[in-house]
Amino acid sequence: MMQTTSTVPNALPLSTARLKGRARGALICGIFGTAWMFDAVFFGEIVTPASLTLIVFFTAVFVGWPLARIRSLRHLTYSPADRQSWTAVSTPFWTDFAIEWLACAGAAIWLAHIRRYDWIPQWTGAIIGVHFLPLAKIFRMPIYYATGAVMVLGVLASLVFPVGNVRNIVACGAMGLSLWATAAVILCQDDLSFRQGKDIPLVS
Repeated sequence: MMQTTSTVPNALPLSTARLKGRARGALICGIFGTAWMFDAVFFGEIVTPASLTLIVFFTAVFVGWPLARIRSLRHLTYSPADRQSWTAVSTPFWTDFAIEWLACAGAAIWLAHIRRYDWIPQWTGAIIGVHFLPLAKIFRMPIYYATGAVMVLGVLASLVFPVGNVRNIVACGAMGLSLWATAAVILCQDDLSFRQGKDIPLVS
């Protein structure tokens, strides 16, 4: 297990669980960011070789990068403290996860029932954004506060535009870009901390 002797205030140690957990979080952000960007292209009706090529390129970056990080950490073993930490956060995490999916499903069903399909990206985007707020506290990752706020503000801003392609591009694009950006920030923070032999600062 990795040990550090840093005394940086308001920081968390570079434990195996934290490093692997952050890398997995970045991977999830990269994957779902790609899904939202494809939604922006298809529902915005801007499917072109150029747009698809760009998405594929950035997908390779924001999915390949965390995958490489996870692979590089595979030799590290979990300590008893790591397992205790997961036990402490697992219930709140799965509760938040379940609420998010149930809320998204319920919103989509209700909106389909009232035939407001055009609101589905905004509702699901807002729910997913809000779900990041408790995650920030559960995993002590302040970056998730920014992620959630940008998501919610982005999908709300899309309502300025009339129903149609532009609204879909703005809503889905805000979701996708915020997730990709989150993945990049997490991995860059860890790169910097790891190279300097410091703990991970609790700042976004």
